[in-house]
Amino acid sequence: MRLGIIIFIALVLTACSSSPSTMSKGQGAYSQIDKRSGGQTRLPDHVAFYQKDKRWGHEKLGRTNDTLASDGCLVTAAAMALANLGFQTNPSDLNKRLTHTDSFTSRGWLIWDGIRRVTGGKAKARFYKSVDIGKIDQCMTDGYYPLVQFYLPNGRSHWAMILDRSEKGFHMRDPLRKANSPLIFPHRVEKFRSLRCVGLA
Repeated sequence: MRLGIIIFIALVLTACSSSPSTMSKGQGAYSQIDKRSGGQTRLPDHVAFYQKDKRWGHEKLGRTNDTLASDGCLVTAAAMALANLGFQTNPSDLNKRLTHTDSFTSRGWLIWDGIRRVTGGKAKARFYKSVDIGKIDQCMTDGYYPLVQFYLPNGRSHWAMILDRSEKGFHMRDPLRKANSPLIFPHRVEKFRSLRCVGLA
């Protein structure tokens, strides 16, 4: 199966989610990194979240009727980035903080300045109007976690977090996938439709 690509952008975009977990074998277009070949992530990979985790999958996204399990990929990916940066958070906690600070639109789309709001200015999100290798690499070099948007095979928009890239593809944590190590998205950068990077301010 092939992973497609994704959606619409502005300063505001839809959410999706994930939770700390051990993860199973890669599925679909993903494959697991072969650690014997020295596959290492460029950014720290201490925390992984699964958006359908029973601890928060049932929770409403912002003030909508959607749940973290169904539409929380972006909140989950952002929670992974923040947790890997050292913040004590998870998708449930981040969802509550973003809701409390009015950092969602009425449709449940994340207002990106919410990252700054919920961390007291200690972290922020970089917004890009286009996606290319140079921007992704610069984010990683600066210690920012790239969050990328693409289409799933069912045509839905989805977000995941990049940790590294190699000749095999982008090494990612996907809120909808459980795996012991990052999965490889073996497509070119043109498959990504949006890029935001989360890092320390």
